Amino acid sequence: MGKVVEINESLWAKLSSAARRSGQTPEGVLRGLIRDYLETEADRTLDAALAKDVQSSGYREEDAVRVVRDYRKQVRTKPVGKVGEASRRYRRTRSG
Repeated sequence: MGKVVEINESLWAKLSSAARRSGQTPEGVLRGLIRDYLETEADRTLDAALAKDVQSSGYREEDAVRVVRDYRKQVRTKPVGKVGEASRRYRRTRSG
């Protein structure tokens, strides 16, 4: 069963107009806004928990920056196939 929320006429008129311009119903816009809010709130809760864990771990921001830089360096120096190798392999499998 649904819940009823009261919205004043002026705000509803503005919402209805904006919803029509975007091809949506006011109810659909509200459902989307509520869904986005709940997802964002869940992210904020997770961020707060992670921040608390990081503070108690003894790691500093400089440590995180170093880890990210090291990872990026590894990715950049990782050997890759020869130029065109993937496309030749694709052609071979496509032609049978």
